[in-house]
Amino acid sequence: MATSVVPLWFLSGMKSEQTNAAWAREEFGGARLGDVRRVERLVRVAEAAAARPAGKVTSVVKDPAAREAAFRLLESEEVDAREIALASHRASARRAAKGELAFVAVDQSSLKLTDTQGEKGFGRVGAQASTRGLEVMTALAVSPAGEPYGLCGQRYWARGAKVAHRSKRQRMQQPAQEKELGYWLEVMEQVRLVFAEEAPQTTPWFQLDRGADAWPILLAGLREGDLFTVRAAQDRRLTLAEGEEERRYLWKTLEGQPLLGRKKLDVPARPARKPEKGKLRPARRARSAELELRAARVSLDLPGKNRASLYALLVCETADSAGLEEPIEWLLLTSRQISTRADADLVLFAYTQRWRIEEFHKCWKSGSCKVEETQLRSAQNVIRWATILASVAARLLRLTYLARQQPSRPSSMEFTTAEICAIVLSSRSRHKPGDNPPIGELVLLLANLGGYTGKSSGGPPGPLVIARGLLYIEPLVALLESGSIVAAPRSDQ
Repeated sequence: MATSVVPLWFLSGMKSEQTNAAWAREEFGGARLGDVRRVERLVRVAEAAAARPAGKVTSVVKDPAAREAAFRLLESEEVDAREIALASHRASARRAAKGELAFVAVDQSSLKLTDTQGEKGFGRVGAQASTRGLEVMTALAVSPAGEPYGLCGQRYWARGAKVAHRSKRQRMQQPAQEKELGYWLEVMEQVRLVFAEEAPQTTPWFQLDRGADAWPILLAGLREGDLFTVRAAQDRRLTLAEGEEERRYLWKTLEGQPLLGRKKLDVPARPARKPEKGKLRPARRARSAELELRAARVSLDLPGKNRASLYALLVCETADSAGLEEPIEWLLLTSRQISTRADADLVLFAYTQRWRIEEFHKCWKSGSCKVEETQLRSAQNVIRWATILASVAARLLRLTYLARQQPSRPSSMEFTTAEICAIVLSSRSRHKPGDNPPIGELVLLLANLGGYTGKSSGGPPGPLVIARGLLYIEPLVALLESGSIVAAPRSDQ
């Protein structure tokens, strides 16, 4: 049988600064697991997951001995999942340390997991009592340019059985730490601590959706030096100024403010979704929305005689822009001062970076990583594995945005030499083995291998087709890395 040959000058001529192995060591090499052998095993498992993202361990780790070692790691009671996560969070904060500001999107999601016998320690998920799984609160750090740094906070929990109905007064009197609201506060504190340790000169700016519009979170976000923005979900009362008698409310007050300006915003499409509570959220087409901005400083009248003095930005889409769809209307509460149009634009832009965490959830749960397909036998085992896959999903998301926003960056900054060779050899392109294509071009070639069809796919390449492309080139990469394909010297040397 003839021996395959690729040029030696390609295989040895470029330095890769971010191979899968290098990423895995950067992400998890600092984990404090009590034994250096556990750390090394964690790094190898993460490296395999980065190369072959999938929900089942058997799909990620092919070698029988390595697979057995992976199961020992994930099923070991001596391996603390919180330490695995903390290593990843520190790595993300170190990436963010190069800037003065990082947007931090925080959001809650559910993992629906298989538990036919009811013995894995999962809790109820969603409205159906029979649906089992875990709840998770996640914080994703994003650069001011929109590039995901990675996860910087995360908390898993299993819901118990539904409790009897309680009155509004009883719910108000219950401490926040005893409600799911407490997980927002816990993850925000995780972020503060990891940034203080690894990126003390970088300020995290929390971006929170409607689920976080609760007075304990508003008060916690007003700590000195903190930055936060939360989308209002309720029309709160404003405190009365001296001499005022008639109550004023948030929405009406903002609607009465003068127009600060208009702004175009590209809004991504979204599918229809039925939330756990409330009415069906309709589907939304991708469009360029024309928005009107109004802002004011407000003082909220909160329970327990508390007050919150902050800024409010009302963002409303014009009727002509929305067409037949429901127009966008956001009322953003923020600790960031809004005195000028530029301030308003920045607050709006920062809030739109919260969409990154929705893309992360899709990549992690049903897209590239398919974490919900895991068959591990206990909640703690699942959490260890899900934590590793969460970092892999964040890396895929980061790669996606690097290709979009820094397309001229050398591919060797993010891909191994063998991966670049495999992509070039597998694609019909102008590049030849030995080239170091810009990352934007290489990711497009990789996405094409993963089934990307250009404009008909609905936008630029996403994490799912990139992950499929990585799976497509995996056999050729393995041959190149193992030496089964013999290198030959360049003919013109």
